[in-house]
Amino acid sequence: MTTINVKKEMGARIRLLRKRKGLTQEEMANRCGLHWTYIGGLERGERNPTLTTLHRVAGGLGVPIGDLINTPSFKKAPPTEDTKEGKLLRLLRRKDPRSIDLAAGLVREVLRWRDRYGVRSK
Repeated sequence: MTTINVKKEMGARIRLLRKRKGLTQEEMANRCGLHWTYIGGLERGERNPTLTTLHRVAGGLGVPIGDLINTPSFKKAPPTEDTKEGKLLRLLRRKDPRSIDLAAGLVREVLRWRDRYGVRSK
């Protein structure tokens, strides 16, 4: 996801929330203490707002700041190959369901054994 797409997606989210509230860009701008042209730029994905600005926009819309970034682009990315989770997924990739169930059972038992006997990894 590029920065431009993230800005456009956030802008679309801001526009959706503003319209749900029945506000014009000018009305929203007044509530946020921003200029209406800035609001338009945000909604078109042309602006890169600071956290302070996002806080003001959320306040003007009467929503938690998290609602502004509750979009697919901001969801947790799947593990990549270089993470521990990614390494596990790579091992399981293209295995049949029985093998995956067996691996899950083994991991569960190892973790249970570790918890029972207090063994900690380095």
